[in-house]
Amino acid sequence: MEKCQDLSPSLTTFMHSRDAWSHLEARLDKQPGNAEFDAIVIGSGPGGATVARELSRRGSRVLILERGGNAPLRDGLFATVSILNGVSVGGKIFMGRALTTGGTTAVYLGSAVRPPLETFRSLGIDLSMALEEAESELPLATLPDALLRPPSLKLRDSAMAMGHELVIRRMLVDQSTCTSGYSYRAKWTARSYVEDAVRNGATLINGARARRVLVDQGRAIGVEYELGKTRRQAETRQVFGSKIVVAAGCASTPLLLRASGIRNVANRGFFCHPSFAVFGTISGLKGTEGFGGSWGFIVDNDIHIGDANFDRTVHRLLMLRERKWLRVFRYGNAIAVGVMIMDGPGGELREDGRYYKELAAEDGAKLAKGEEVARRLIEHAGGKNLFRTFVNASSITGTLRIQEHVDENLQTEYRGLYVCDGSVVPPDVVTPTLTLICLGKYLANHLSRSI
Repeated sequence: MEKCQDLSPSLTTFMHSRDAWSHLEARLDKQPGNAEFDAIVIGSGPGGATVARELSRRGSRVLILERGGNAPLRDGLFATVSILNGVSVGGKIFMGRALTTGGTTAVYLGSAVRPPLETFRSLGIDLSMALEEAESELPLATLPDALLRPPSLKLRDSAMAMGHELVIRRMLVDQSTCTSGYSYRAKWTARSYVEDAVRNGATLINGARARRVLVDQGRAIGVEYELGKTRRQAETRQVFGSKIVVAAGCASTPLLLRASGIRNVANRGFFCHPSFAVFGTISGLKGTEGFGGSWGFIVDNDIHIGDANFDRTVHRLLMLRERKWLRVFRYGNAIAVGVMIMDGPGGELREDGRYYKELAAEDGAKLAKGEEVARRLIEHAGGKNLFRTFVNASSITGTLRIQEHVDENLQTEYRGLYVCDGSVVPPDVVTPTLTLICLGKYLANHLSRSI
């Protein structure tokens, strides 16, 4: 039951000290040219950031290539829009992501669901030690009611009164920064692990778009990437390393592997976990900010229902996207429930690099039932004026499968080339942040024995 979905994005809140980021930015202009590294990590989301952090702590020479920029994260519409990016999954369905240091943890709710240890054991991967270590380091805890939004609490009480079996999720939130209530700075992001890696000697290059992995006689030896010099000009560069870790994200990694000569990615389709939110209005509650995504429940095994009461910025973004102009600035009386379903494998990654999938009839039936449950829940809580948002893809998983596309050490068919992001997680992992941190620790332990 603990695998409920982190149903919709929320703005990241973890910011770092000025001194730490001055140290980080001071390294950004040190172009390594054709220098050789012990490990090159493509992507700085939770998987890649963890690998870079763990290896650099052990003295390895690590290079991190991040496609996005490195501007400090800020609250507000323009700052959030500047890092958002969408990937089409066919028709009007898109998957949202963030291109920035720390990846999509910059725009997530902060829910932390334990990895399914037995599922990974059946695939030859033991994450128990990695999980124990991660839980001892991270700011993981269930949040007190004082840090949650009033509509979240109202919906939680209604769900329990209606007989739903709730899962109260742990959150990646540093409560020590919430002495006066909700704090934009409190949520953990992978950016903090990148900062640790750089402090330990790793090099970070932002604006670096990996084009292909360089391979010689079946072994990965480096990465070719483009570094944007201006809006219209980019310089092609090559860097070399003994280990290459692709952690570019569940949408980008399969494309990069295909461009590098691995052709069987997504050969059995993929999963996209369609999701949407049902919004309403409710009177009589204070419109204070708080953390969302702290609870959820499952209907009929594969329909996930959960708290979708976001912070003010994300609420405004969603209302603008839905063209609900009058609701953009009515955050105080908004109430929302998220719906996500587990879809079956299908669709394709086309030769032009586009994902395409049409939802099956049974998927439509699940979405309809989820919407009905969400509407009843909001109405029971006193909500009115309900509407449903567009359907989005929560993720793109199943393109790379453990023991088929990668082995139990996450290595591909090329020696020295590994994958550590959402593209390798099993399809039942729908809130992957903690799982990816554990996989990053697991992979770093393996790599450190051969670097």
